[in-house]
Amino acid sequence: MKIPKIIAFYFPQFHEIPENDKWWGKGFTDWKLVKEAEPLYEGHDQPRVPLNEDYYNPCEKETLKKQAELAKNYGIEGFMFYHYWFDGKLYLEKPMEVFLSNPDIDISFCVTWANESWTRSWVGKPEIFLQKQLHTNDKNIWKKHFDYLLPFFKDERAIKIDGKPVFLIYQPFLINNSKEMMAFWTDLAINNGLNGLYFIAIKNHDYQSSDFLSSYQAIMKFQPREAYTSKGFQEENIIARFQFLRKLPHIVQLYLTKLNQKLTKYKIFDSGKIWSIIKDRAYMNDYQEHKLSVFESAFFDWDNTPRYKKNAKIFTGLSFEQKKNNFRFLMHEAFRNNSPYVFFNAWNEWSESAYLEPDKKNGFKHLEIIKEVVDELKEEIKSKH
Repeated sequence: MKIPKIIAFYFPQFHEIPENDKWWGKGFTDWKLVKEAEPLYEGHDQPRVPLNEDYYNPCEKETLKKQAELAKNYGIEGFMFYHYWFDGKLYLEKPMEVFLSNPDIDISFCVTWANESWTRSWVGKPEIFLQKQLHTNDKNIWKKHFDYLLPFFKDERAIKIDGKPVFLIYQPFLINNSKEMMAFWTDLAINNGLNGLYFIAIKNHDYQSSDFLSSYQAIMKFQPREAYTSKGFQEENIIARFQFLRKLPHIVQLYLTKLNQKLTKYKIFDSGKIWSIIKDRAYMNDYQEHKLSVFESAFFDWDNTPRYKKNAKIFTGLSFEQKKNNFRFLMHEAFRNNSPYVFFNAWNEWSESAYLEPDKKNGFKHLEIIKEVVDELKEEIKSKH
């Protein structure tokens, strides 16, 4: 048996695009948020500073190549690229396209459609749309989207399960007619020489209805958000008690979010409690009516102060030993459940302080934890066989 491979989420918003210039000011990238973050209390670890102040541009081939080499050297086998598509309009696509056009960037990958609308929620105005996600029920648009992704699916580095390229959808319940769309995509994939597609629904919270899951092969629990919104965390996260509000029209939910942001300030949560929920529920399928594989994800830190400032959610820092123990547990559970992949949040989500890349404070310590756990697991398996 092989040990599970680690796939780290890859966030692309570190290069300029005209729309961000218009919405957030000339020259905006997420690095601006990272640099301007201020501590909210004594001992608060902000701002986070990349090692050697390397505020890179991921559109540069050499940057991507360097990141891929670093990741692989420390036991990370793949990147999961976020992909932004709005009925034909692409955003932040350049890093993924540069990666595709340079086959010598040697790391596996898969794609996640981050299919939410973009709003001004960072500044307390979630009801104001920058780019609305319509999910138009139109086969011409579906085909255009598939045709854009096809070269990625056919790339030799594409991660496959059961011979099918893996494709994840961030908010799967938002798609109006996912069963028809995914059946259509499956036919297109087969017609283009693939075995089909392996669809993974990302679970950020409980779904109000699970009918759409019949088209998926698996779910992936997005941490720490999935545990944070769970019933097991309701004492700390009062909002988790009101899951029924997700049945309300989307615009009403946005106004409720706006009200909550006005009435509250930053909140600090216990990462230890989050991890106890992750561990207790590892590889459990909440939707037994659907025969789904379950993929878990890990995190070391989470603090979105750079984006939300005084309205931030901050998950308390764990010691390096606690982080290692938690990650080791999840890797062992993945191996025990014969799961081929463990996802990690994230390679470079600096605006949420969720990154494995080296920083000024901790150097390569988080990458070293990954490598130590992978190497230990390899040795354990080798000694048993």
